[in-house]
Amino acid sequence: MVARRGRGRMTRAIPADTLARQARACDPMASAWVGANAGSGKTFVLTQRVVRLLLAGIDPGRILCLTFTKAAAAEMATRVFDRLSGWTRLDDAALAAELEDLEGRRPGREGLIRARRLFARALETPGGLKIQTIHAFCEALLHQFPLEANVAGHFEVLDDRGQAELLGEAQASLLHRTAEQPEGRLAEALQTVMARASDWSFQEAIAELVAKRETLSRFIAANGSLDAGIAALAADFGLEPGTPPHAIAAEADQSQSFSPRFLAVLMPELAASDKPTDGKLLDRLKTALSERDPEAKLTAWVQVFFTQNETPRAARGFATKAIKDAFPDLEERLAAECDRLGDVLDRHRAAVTVEATAAISRLAEAVIARYEAKKAALGLLDFDDLVSRTADLLSSSEAARWVQYKLDLGLDHVLVDEGQDTSPRQWDVITQLVGDFFSGTGRRDRPPTVFAVGDEKQSIYSFQGAAPRLFGEKRKAFGRAAREAGLTFHDERLNLSFRSSPDVLAAVDTVFAAPEHHEGLSEPPAAPIHEAIRRSDPGLVEVWPLMEADSVTEPEDWTEPLDHEGPAEPARRLAEQIADTVAGWISSGARLEGTGTRITPGDVLVLVRKRGPFVDALNRALKDRQVPAAGSDRLAVTDHIAVMDLISLGRAALLPADDLSLAEVLKSPLVGFDEESLFDLAHDRAASLAEALSERRGEPAFGAGHALLARAIGRADRVPPYEFFADILGPFGGRAKFRGRLGAEVDEVLDEFLALALSFEETQTPSLQGFLSWLSLTPTEIKRQQDSVAREVRIMTVHGAKGLEAPIVFLVDPASAPFSHAHAPKILMREMTVGGQTVEAPVWTPGKPASTDWHRTAIDAYRADQEDEYRRLLYVAMTRARDRLIVCGYRGTRQPPDTIWHRTIETSLCPEAEEVRDTEGDVIAWRWRKLDAAPREAAGAEAEAVPAVPRPGWLIEPAPPPERIRPLAPSRAFGGTSAPPADENKLSQEAMAAALSPGIDALQRGRLVHLLLQHLPAIDADKRPEMAAKMLEKLAPDLAEAERAGLVAEVFSVLTHPDFRHVFSPHGRAEVAIVGTLATEGGETLSISGQIDRLVATDDTVLIVDYKTNREVPAEDAIPPDYVVQLALYRHVLSALYPGRRVRAALLWTAGPALCELDAARLDAAVGRLRTGASGEIVS
Repeated sequence: MVARRGRGRMTRAIPADTLARQARACDPMASAWVGANAGSGKTFVLTQRVVRLLLAGIDPGRILCLTFTKAAAAEMATRVFDRLSGWTRLDDAALAAELEDLEGRRPGREGLIRARRLFARALETPGGLKIQTIHAFCEALLHQFPLEANVAGHFEVLDDRGQAELLGEAQASLLHRTAEQPEGRLAEALQTVMARASDWSFQEAIAELVAKRETLSRFIAANGSLDAGIAALAADFGLEPGTPPHAIAAEADQSQSFSPRFLAVLMPELAASDKPTDGKLLDRLKTALSERDPEAKLTAWVQVFFTQNETPRAARGFATKAIKDAFPDLEERLAAECDRLGDVLDRHRAAVTVEATAAISRLAEAVIARYEAKKAALGLLDFDDLVSRTADLLSSSEAARWVQYKLDLGLDHVLVDEGQDTSPRQWDVITQLVGDFFSGTGRRDRPPTVFAVGDEKQSIYSFQGAAPRLFGEKRKAFGRAAREAGLTFHDERLNLSFRSSPDVLAAVDTVFAAPEHHEGLSEPPAAPIHEAIRRSDPGLVEVWPLMEADSVTEPEDWTEPLDHEGPAEPARRLAEQIADTVAGWISSGARLEGTGTRITPGDVLVLVRKRGPFVDALNRALKDRQVPAAGSDRLAVTDHIAVMDLISLGRAALLPADDLSLAEVLKSPLVGFDEESLFDLAHDRAASLAEALSERRGEPAFGAGHALLARAIGRADRVPPYEFFADILGPFGGRAKFRGRLGAEVDEVLDEFLALALSFEETQTPSLQGFLSWLSLTPTEIKRQQDSVAREVRIMTVHGAKGLEAPIVFLVDPASAPFSHAHAPKILMREMTVGGQTVEAPVWTPGKPASTDWHRTAIDAYRADQEDEYRRLLYVAMTRARDRLIVCGYRGTRQPPDTIWHRTIETSLCPEAEEVRDTEGDVIAWRWRKLDAAPREAAGAEAEAVPAVPRPGWLIEPAPPPERIRPLAPSRAFGGTSAPPADENKLSQEAMAAALSPGIDALQRGRLVHLLLQHLPAIDADKRPEMAAKMLEKLAPDLAEAERAGLVAEVFSVLTHPDFRHVFSPHGRAEVAIVGTLATEGGETLSISGQIDRLVATDDTVLIVDYKTNREVPAEDAIPPDYVVQLALYRHVLSALYPGRRVRAALLWTAGPALCELDAARLDAAVGRLRTGASGEIVS
């Protein structure tokens, strides 16, 4: 067998020992547990095992492979199918040789036939090969057994944004409840929490408890109730259950040593002394004795006997010698009081902890209950639910034995990828899946197997629940179970790297050789050992000095923001240096030492700890030097400048008086104002910016801006959000304008923004105002898959780069500490024994001054875990490099700790490295190599310059436009086709003029009535007047009170009219967007799109209602024809959507009020006229 090919296209013989380890790990008749170093062929071994299971005759449907990410599942499935499909094309000799390499024996004729059929067999397996993430498997299993799992059969999975929205709604509901019932337990709990924690800490604590809701639920269940659990927690802290903090604080001055009698003698002596020490003691005693609030008294009493850092005051500094001589037992009294007061302080802190824990747990319990109720009502599960519900289904549910029996008939072999990042709850699922594999009770002809591969050194997802120690514990548990059942179990270690050069691997081993550097890397801690198959390939490890901040100076430009990052900032200077280095390699044709190939942008991977200003600076620096860059691996959609411009446009369209939003639009690529143009328009204006723009619309400089604003205002209340923004980006040309300034990568962001608009319309009543509000509630991130990026520099976090590799890696250290108290969890877990079983109690974490000894111990343990993971993160980062590793970083003015990545690598490598100095003699780099080998010559044909291939014409020519279906707007379908495009602009002009005028006209009046009738029916009747007043105050702040009252009266005459009760029943929906087509007799297809004011659908009928706000109600035979055609088209579209139901259409005149249902024959006749005379009677 040969190694996989590298970029140098060389093949290398794999050592026999490694081949034997791989063969045992892939043995289809044995279970195996594999610890695999970075780059040692983990995915290769997984693929080999699946293929060997198939060759052994195992039904593809009885194999389950669980991966950590969707990308890993896709890669593995691709490798398996590539291997199997390749066998169908090989001749007998080549296939026999490959199978012999794979299985160690020569196949017979039947073996060759069976191998060639595996591809078809795998493709024809119902549901395909089960290579999926554990969440995907859990989702499929719950869909298979919804009744047994007690979930909705049609459930859908919440994404991160949806989960944040529901949690936000649940918290808002809780706060509303506390406001309505200020004397209730929830309001009391909220007051307690807000008195003990900041708003931010409260939010974080609630979020952590929601994430750990299973732990909270188990704690409550083990104790029988939350109150009983809190009582048990108090007892565990050594308190009498129910003791409030103020009761303990009241013990502060109940001192025997410094009793009132003793103080009555001591204080006059202190007053008579002229020494400052005695005066300060007297002042502290007076303050303590004057306090009436128990909490304040305790604080003041502690200040008498303890220093600021809460150590007992020394006797020599407590009082002067004269006082001590007057009171010989003062030192003894001081020591006794410090002991007593220290105990009071400890118990008080414990009581505060218990009280706050009770309050935050009660609030979290209420939030979780509301969150779970919302999910159940909507048929939703989040990602945590998938795993927890599956674990419960397989273990504790009443139907568990039935589910296990059904699975036993269809699952024989389970493979687990990235076992070190599997959480305890996920291990519960896996353990239950293979529960009877080693029991001997299953109905199997062949022994079932379990396979897991992972590397404790690469466990970096503790924030997702990963527990690296479990990988070793499960290895022992499964190995013991297999041996007890008389089955074969292989425990293998793969150390040979197929990825990195010897120099890179030797640097990794050197860095982690010191005990303090490999602490927490594995269990038990041990220095890693790597071997390289690329034994003679030269590489390079380079360490750059930390880029340091210059002394703080005043900015040259006083107008710059305070947080502006100037050119001298270390992060920016480092970004410039990296960009210069990469650009220099590419322009000079530099080659990689180990392969001889030219360096391309796609060879470079930049790794950071977290996204921030440095990533933005590096992206800018690379683009300035014309180096292709893929951008950040994650991007918050609403933080992108193009999306911010579109949001500002939406705000300006809804409220033209919003000068800031309009100014942002005018400066954006959509209009392109420069500073001078905006100043010219805005300076010394008499009214709003929109009015100034309207007045000067005839000037060339301002015409485009006015046209955009008029277009936006005219459509803001007429079309749903997607259509509004799609029009701006498409027909108006906004996408091209954004692309011209921001580059082609903006397309991805704009597409995601439009997708968000569609997603909003699927679940909410479409409105521009609602969409903008919805966007602001929860940020949405684009997660870019950068494993397939081949021609651009990638900039990623180390977490995001897990599983990836690159010939050249820049490791950028921000020189920040591995742990910060500010990032400590707000909820810690305390183990308790309840009823003979150990349970975890969630405990609130106060600030450092109020922490108990237990808190400090728990935080120290958490810090140690974080520092261990910090070192594992460094291991992952260093092992991404194939040929070159460049370590660099930047720091602020404060001295970084010695444990940062850069210092760890510097102290390990630089003493033996070659110094590189600049012309002034300063060290600019240290170069470290293990091998003394010459760089390889240019590889093969790549040594020759590759001639440029001209681009084919079809690559840049635009595709022919598709046949256009003419649009037919129902509200404007009556009229001639010759209406000029300016008609729409005229409507927009009228809309804009109406929006800017101080009084109310027909257009504004109609818009306000429509908005009130859209939103008020969904609100409880008793709250409608208040809501109507708030809406008008926000939507029409300049409207006179009399006009507001008239609008409200008109709307409420409609809502309360007994004849219209069915229109506003719960079956009704507001502002329903519809799309359909109309075929004419001339063979033309017309596209219909519109928005129905009110749609009421029952089991047998569908009612279309269109509001009309005309001042006078016409007779039925005098209804304008365009109104009839509008309803006729609505009815035509809905008749196809609701077959078998009677579709009715009516006009609701708000001035009457009156409901006029149009005759079906009249509507059919209107559609018929459109079919026959569409070419002459339709505005397109």
